This record gives sequence, structure tokens and C-alpha cells, in this order.
Amino acid sequence: MSPRRAIALQEELRGRIRVRPLAAAPRLVAGADASCGARGGLLFGAVVVFSADRMEPVEWAAAWGRVSFPYVPGLLSFREAPILLRAFRRLRRRPDLVIFDGHGIAHPRGLGLASHMGLLLGLPTAGCAKSRLVGTFLEPGRRAGSRSPLMLGRRRIGTVLRTRDGTRPVFVSPGHLTDHRSATRWVLRCCRGYRLPEPTRQAHILVGGIRRERGGR
Repeated sequence: MSPRRAIALQEELRGRIRVRPLAAAPRLVAGADASCGARGGLLFGAVVVFSADRMEPVEWAAAWGRVSFPYVPGLLSFREAPILLRAFRRLRRRPDLVIFDGHGIAHPRGLGLASHMGLLLGLPTAGCAKSRLVGTFLEPGRRAGSRSPLMLGRRRIGTVLRTRDGTRPVFVSPGHLTDHRSATRWVLRCCRGYRLPEPTRQAHILVGGIRRERGGR
């Protein structure tokens, strides 16, 4: 698929995104992350599933394969979704919420990685990105839990959330079948003393380990 066709598909799919409160409190929360190998030819993806009450890992899955789409800002899902879908298919448990290391609706066309994957998986999803893609905001307070809205014009597209005292904030946005309140609440609830929520942090660690092991072979 060409980048031009990918952009057209994003415009088409954005109308299918549903921003609404979670239907029920999740019992299983997953984190997902993907990373490219040092030479750029291989892509690695991992999913780690946690119990929502104790925030303990209960299952993980990983996959890797050849990169099939170039790196184009705003089109990350077309690069990472295929390998992440392979990882999700290897899970025995179906998570009730998935937090992605990326954006949801806080995207130029309202269809970041978390939103696109939410449609593909048919699951509630949220994006928790380390940097802003679009939008304006006021810096939140320095204490953990402080937040401010991320705005695109007059429309709210996310939340700038401080997850740890004095650290840089993260950018949280609904993906699919969640809303701002649900996404922010569960990202913060999943944090365990680190800047990133534990499911995505562990997915990042896992995918990094697999990348170092497989990428050198």
C-alpha cells in the first residue's frame, strides 16, 4: 500500500472510531509495543497481559518479521500493525483493554496506532505516547496525577498526564471504545512508580530483549 492510499484509508476508517466510556471495568489489561531492528529490515512486536486488580503479568506473546511499510510520520500503524496482530493472535486470553505505546485519536487524521488497532482487534484501546504528535496544551502540574487537556483547535483530542512526580508527562488519548476519562484513569492506575504504565513498559522491555537476541542472528 502506498502512503497516499494509507492516508485515504485513515480518512475512511476514522468515522468508525467510537469514543465512549468503557462498558465495564477491565479484568485484563494488556500493553503492546513494537520496535525495528538495528538494520531496519526486521520488526519486532510484543504484548504483555496483566491482571487489572493486582497488576501482575499473566501472559505474553511476541512476533517478528520483515518490515513491509516505510517509516512515515502519521502512518505508524501501517508499519507496526501487521506484526502486532501476529502477536495478539498468539494470546490465549482476550484482554479487556489494550494500552499502546503510541497515539489514539490524538493524530492528524484521528487514527493513530491505538485507534487503528482497536478497530482491527475489536477491543477497547488507549494510546499512551511519550511525545506529542499534534495539538496544543498547557504544562500540567509537577505532581503525579496532574493533567491538562490536549487540544486541536477547539476539540479535545487527549490528555497530557504527569504519571510521576517531576518527570516529563505522557500523552494519553482514547483509541477505540474508550473515552478521555477511561483512558486517563487506567493509564494512571497501571503506573507503578515509572513514567510509563506497567503493561506497555514491560512490553517495551520484552520487545527490546527479543530485538537484541533475534536481530543479531
